[in-house]
Amino acid sequence: MTKPIRLAVAGLALTCFGAVGATAQDEGTVDLVLGSSGSPFYQAMQCGAMARADELGLALTVSAADQFAADAQIPVVNAVTARGPDVAAIVPTDMQALIAPMRELAERGTKVLTVDQTISDVSILETQILTDNEEGGAMAADQLAQLIGGSGKVLVITQPPGSLAQDARTAGFEAALAENYPDIEYLGAQYQSNDPQRAAEIVTSTLSAHPDLAGIFSTNDQGAIGAITGLRQAGAVGQVKMVAYDAASAQVAALKNGELQALIAQNPRQQGEVAMDIAASLFAGEEVELVTMTEIVAITSDEPDLADRYEYIADCM
Repeated sequence: MTKPIRLAVAGLALTCFGAVGATAQDEGTVDLVLGSSGSPFYQAMQCGAMARADELGLALTVSAADQFAADAQIPVVNAVTARGPDVAAIVPTDMQALIAPMRELAERGTKVLTVDQTISDVSILETQILTDNEEGGAMAADQLAQLIGGSGKVLVITQPPGSLAQDARTAGFEAALAENYPDIEYLGAQYQSNDPQRAAEIVTSTLSAHPDLAGIFSTNDQGAIGAITGLRQAGAVGQVKMVAYDAASAQVAALKNGELQALIAQNPRQQGEVAMDIAASLFAGEEVELVTMTEIVAITSDEPDLADRYEYIADCM
């Protein structure tokens, strides 16, 4: 019952990946707005959503801006509002800037839920599909502390403030350091704006100023990929221990070859599946919980099978 791929909506800075499931005339139309195109995490989420939508007979359209940024995503959400689906599942790129366009979408009759990230005004939402990002940050602190023997200088590479998930990962990491590891010197967080080149520059400049840097925590895959490049350029692979959020294929390979030492992995495919399950529940008139949690796991370099299981794979492209 899979439909042909829909063409991109002309005149907007977005990528529209297509539709699956029931015909557009049937009830059960769903839009999924990803955080950005080209991300292994969001590609895996898309695959989970497409497979489950097909099972449930939902007409699913998936779209994304080219960049993980509010100004790029707002036109995508506005295009969803113009289409008027029954349900919209959105990965908001900013917890404040997306409130107004998402409120307009809800006021026009679409049931709105968030996936992976959320917004600060949850009154317009049916549910939020999340992982415990603060706990994930604390898990990263524990892993990194073990790797560096509980002492030394550490750095966080993350997104600029405004992404609830990224902010929570940093906050969880910082709180765990402050509470449990008094001998670790925290150099603070630096921002890479989903730019691997910027992350590489952060690593090389930090090592220039602090050649005794002991560890790095990257809060997402793009930062991790760039940080690995920076460690290579500085000849510091293995000398500086690294823990990274996410399990993109490049990260899993780096874990196996010793370029990073631990991953904090989510399950984006599960998030996409859960989003479609909740959409089906909403169509049936069922009540849903305000928050739906999905899994998170720490993976170390001696667990290659676990890394393979959680690797973010886009198997539906």
